[in-house]
Amino acid sequence: MRRRQLTSAFLALLTAGVAMLVLPHRGDTGGWKDTFSPALPAPSGPYDVGVRRTLLVDRDRRDPWRPDTERTLMLDVRYPADAGSAPLAHYAVASAMTELGSLAWAPTEERRLGLRPDEVNWMFRTASHEWAPPADGSFPVLICSAPPGVMRTAYTGLAEELASRGYVVVTLDHPYDSPVVEIYPTRRVIRSPQATVVVGRAEADSTRIADIGYVVAGLPTLDRELSDVMDQRRLGLFGWVGSDSEHLTRLADLPDVSALAAVAATPAMTGRAPGVPPLLVVDGQQDGQRRDRPRGWLASVTVPGATARSFTDDGAVLAQIAQRYPQTNPVVRRDIGDAQPLAQRTARQALVRFFDIQLRGAPAGTFAMEPGVTLDLVVP
Repeated sequence: MRRRQLTSAFLALLTAGVAMLVLPHRGDTGGWKDTFSPALPAPSGPYDVGVRRTLLVDRDRRDPWRPDTERTLMLDVRYPADAGSAPLAHYAVASAMTELGSLAWAPTEERRLGLRPDEVNWMFRTASHEWAPPADGSFPVLICSAPPGVMRTAYTGLAEELASRGYVVVTLDHPYDSPVVEIYPTRRVIRSPQATVVVGRAEADSTRIADIGYVVAGLPTLDRELSDVMDQRRLGLFGWVGSDSEHLTRLADLPDVSALAAVAATPAMTGRAPGVPPLLVVDGQQDGQRRDRPRGWLASVTVPGATARSFTDDGAVLAQIAQRYPQTNPVVRRDIGDAQPLAQRTARQALVRFFDIQLRGAPAGTFAMEPGVTLDLVVP
């Protein structure tokens, strides 16, 4: 135990030192430039939030986009913590890493929005405390898979909210199916154009399901300290939970998975097989647009005027950028619609209430949404 404490202390000092050396370059608020720092909505639960990063390498699987390499996954783990004086993590890039990931992504986003370089500090502080010790208790586990073309960081706000409510939340990227993945601690950046093989959507989705399965299988050894507080018998998935009913079934067959929540990535649910766990769908569609009504426990939550990105961190961050820089309004409106901050609140409330019901035994009657949100609840 003493050795582990010393190691943790050393890591904290090391990450602080790297942060001092690296972070001021981008988002520097000193000098002539008035750099704007957005903020994510603060978590509302009773727990502080800790965050750790983990690299997983599946040595039994080749990467379909790069067959010369083993399949590699980057994870963030957020959890109820006793934060103490542990430093707050930066958004988009960890203070324990370089800025390479942010530098690979931010310039393109700034040009798309019509911003000058460095007008926005993409590395604003979050509510997650780096490497903080976990709080006492036994907490359900949630795994969040970022949809195609989306980075795991886009689900930071939702992960922080759930961790503050007593969940251990693992978010993962799917390299080459995500725009940019920075590998910790090697400082290597994986970008989609670096793929040497063109992978079709069906194979990419199967790879995603295998990635999630590998994370599920690796939970017992993911982090020695956190494994003591993770109740892996209570397991849910959210974010991308498949593109169709077959994917839902395959994910539902993973050990101990008992609830699925599609957020910003709605599956086509035609012919959903019986026996699939309870399902939550949060999106901006009207219910009549869906092809079929699936069987089983289902909560469909619809926010009129919202887009898929409205429910991720983009909804909060881009709305603040548009308010600060009005010239970005046309692009931002296309990205996130006109349903903020309702969409952000809805995603958080729906996930907490759904997983509380499915993993903690809360009464189904506690699932309710605020005015302006459509809830279609089917409880067999």
